[in-house]
Amino acid sequence: MKIVSLSVPFPGAKRPLEEGKKLGMWDFVLLEGEKIAIPPADVYVFAAWHQIYEQLLGLGGKVGILWTSSAGEMDFEPVEQEYLRRIREDPRISFVWFGDIALAKIYPEKGFYAPYPFDVDGVNPPNVDKKEIATLFCPTGPKKNILNQLLAMKLVQRERKLTLHTNVQGYESLLNDVRGIDAIRHEWLPQVEYTELLASAKVNLACSWCETFNYNVAEAAACGTISVISETIPLDGLVVKDPNNPVHIAERILEGCGTQYIDTLGMVREEIKIRNKECKRILGERLSAL
Repeated sequence: MKIVSLSVPFPGAKRPLEEGKKLGMWDFVLLEGEKIAIPPADVYVFAAWHQIYEQLLGLGGKVGILWTSSAGEMDFEPVEQEYLRRIREDPRISFVWFGDIALAKIYPEKGFYAPYPFDVDGVNPPNVDKKEIATLFCPTGPKKNILNQLLAMKLVQRERKLTLHTNVQGYESLLNDVRGIDAIRHEWLPQVEYTELLASAKVNLACSWCETFNYNVAEAAACGTISVISETIPLDGLVVKDPNNPVHIAERILEGCGTQYIDTLGMVREEIKIRNKECKRILGERLSAL
């Protein structure tokens, strides 16, 4: 069975399809530029939803959508609720691959859950020493719980000299003010520089409100760095019970700085490999049955 995945340049939604290509699960086509060659296939999988997909629903094979948002994320982006309704009702779309177990249970008519793939063995951790830094790399938006994490760093820095490296935009009173926190701000980083920062960090911050996965946490683990996370992220890490409390986040950051988590990081790698096998199994069964 020939599978081709496609996406417009949605950084988050296209990532599982890019990783699946690395693992040999399908081809991937980025819908960008004027001339795009789309090979024939038995199944086409589109990442999230974009109006340009309307022009491609008649490609010839079965068509499905990879829906990467959780219910909480859809609440932050109300337009997605309407997109999902149309997807579920459109007879041209044969299936919806949900990254959220709950949504798959709520909409089982043509929906199913499968974990996202990640080529964890393709991450080559750089040989760098740990430094007194923390990292916070994510798109700037409300679902990422950025303010609580920045305030937590303000508390941490009263006890420990731990510089934050981050790409978040805004938050000038905390990141640019002399009375704010010790932080180094970055634009988009090349992959080598990004992984070097992750590998050299004592702890990575990813305490978001709602996710279906978090590739940054997986990448950090592959580079030997533990992450402070909320319970919404389906990987091992330093879990904050109340992500709305900077004091609790700060406690976990300090805990992460003081201990090596070699066993936990090894478990994350194994978890990811199990998820990859489960993704292949579920998609193989579901797509063969179309």
